[in-house]
Amino acid sequence: MTLEKLSRDEKLALVALTEMVVISDLNITDEEVAKVDEIVESLGEETFQELADEAERRFADRGALKTFLKGIVSQEAREIIFGTVLSESLVDTMPHEQAEFMQWLSTTWDVPVVLEGGDNA
Repeated sequence: MTLEKLSRDEKLALVALTEMVVISDLNITDEEVAKVDEIVESLGEETFQELADEAERRFADRGALKTFLKGIVSQEAREIIFGTVLSESLVDTMPHEQAEFMQWLSTTWDVPVVLEGGDNA
């Protein structure tokens, strides 16, 4: 599965998580910008912006986002979304609050985190 083949809700989850984990960081690096640009290119700039606007309206707090994310049921989509967001966030040091959220998501979505070399996190 590719990002382009995600459902609208799955794309919304991807964009909302990208906004939360990467774009909200006031010290976004060039590498992080490049990762976000890859997502924008995959989804299309107009679609990405529409989804970002919707995410901002719908997910005023993490509780609302968590409730929405629990509704993403395709394991394949979960793994693609999680892996994409995790690879974006690992470019730079992830703040503790965001790391805790990603750990919650890993557990909720049953997506194990396997680090290079086979160590599990």
